[in-house]
Amino acid sequence: MTHHQTIYDQAGAYDVAFSFRDYAKECDFLFDVARRYAGREPASFLEIAAGPANHALEMARRGLVSTALDRSPGMAAYGLERAAREGLVVEYVEGDMERFALSRTYDIAACMIASWSYLLDNDAVLRNLACVAAALEEGALFVVELSHPRDLLTRRKSTKNVWDAERDGVQVSTRWGLPDDPFDPVTQVRQVTVEVDVEDVNGRRTYRERAPEREYGPNEVKALVEASGRFEMVALLGALDVDLPLDDEKHSWRMIPVLRKRATTP
Repeated sequence: MTHHQTIYDQAGAYDVAFSFRDYAKECDFLFDVARRYAGREPASFLEIAAGPANHALEMARRGLVSTALDRSPGMAAYGLERAAREGLVVEYVEGDMERFALSRTYDIAACMIASWSYLLDNDAVLRNLACVAAALEEGALFVVELSHPRDLLTRRKSTKNVWDAERDGVQVSTRWGLPDDPFDPVTQVRQVTVEVDVEDVNGRRTYRERAPEREYGPNEVKALVEASGRFEMVALLGALDVDLPLDDEKHSWRMIPVLRKRATTP
């Protein structure tokens, strides 16, 4: 699986770039999802394509057994260093989200910040769903955050692709995608250019990389989930809000499939 490796190798700068996200609130959302669609609060959590592991760290703060999975050694080292600094217990597994096997099972898993876009074809999605299903208890949930389908099908964009962030004296300017990035309408894969400018005590430096990302529509996600045979889609939300459906044209800005693992046939 190809992704923006050069960008992700700058784990600290990447973490600053996405520090505008409210990870505590997003974990509140995951708890809301679990209560509504699994009928219980989770005691264990798996973050897939975890990067700096902000969701896994927050879940560990709440007392959950918490595991992060990512293929980037730099991200794993960064996430573990943060956990150690806070005295948190977080397992960090280096692995590809298409091909992994874990030693325990979990009550809920999540793949956030549109990281599923690095699954570039249907077979990759099915491999991911098989791995996630094997890592979940029966009836447990898998929550995926994806770009809103209007971003693929219309000229109206749901999120900004250029932003600035600053923390602890580190300033990061990010541009995720350029207007002329090539797009293949058959595969729905866009070659996405990412530019990150970092300024800190070591001076200023720029990282630039282009990598493929797939853009998904709701019907194909539903079809892939059904084809996997391992999950049922119990909700299709339009934001990190358990009460906001995808078809809320005014307020929706993301596509959030909520998948529940099917019972194993005896």
